[in-house]
Amino acid sequence: MGRARRRGARRRVLSAALAAAAAGAALAGCDVVTVTLGSDGTPTTQSPSAGQAEGTPAVVERVVDGDTVIVDLDGERQRVRLLNIDTPESVAEDRPVECLGPEASELAADLLPAGAEVTLVFDEDRFDDYDRMLAAVYTEDGRNVSVELARAGLAEAITVQPNDRFRPEVQEAMEEAQDANRGLWDPSLPCA
Repeated sequence: MGRARRRGARRRVLSAALAAAAAGAALAGCDVVTVTLGSDGTPTTQSPSAGQAEGTPAVVERVVDGDTVIVDLDGERQRVRLLNIDTPESVAEDRPVECLGPEASELAADLLPAGAEVTLVFDEDRFDDYDRMLAAVYTEDGRNVSVELARAGLAEAITVQPNDRFRPEVQEAMEEAQDANRGLWDPSLPCA
């Protein structure tokens, strides 16, 4: 069999297998990933766009600090800790305000103004030891607030096991900020 025919056969088998996997994931209630084959037969994947984040709708009441927000969730007031980030402290009663803490809070408030509709997307554990709900918070235009704070250099990527679902994209955004010397990684700032 010629090389071109083998590639064509391989492509059809791979395409069928990937389609079956996507169909199985959809039936199982998992997020569907679109898989396409490039001209060289290499599969590429695309998750639903951020604007299509599926989760629980809520309305922002107020931002507490860079990594905590209070939302209205089905008529109940709920404190939400953003997953996979840690921002400098700006309001902790027992700790001093940290370098860039107010800036992290300000960016969070810009991204999450009072009255804004958001989507909460959960990982394994839904609450922490302080009874805060743990979620990735997506803006109306589909941006993950944790990623945006990390990209601005105002949050460090963290993982509190077992919640690591959003860590890769937060980590990538943090590394982008580090490479660009933004925020916490700006060598001209005292907190760098």
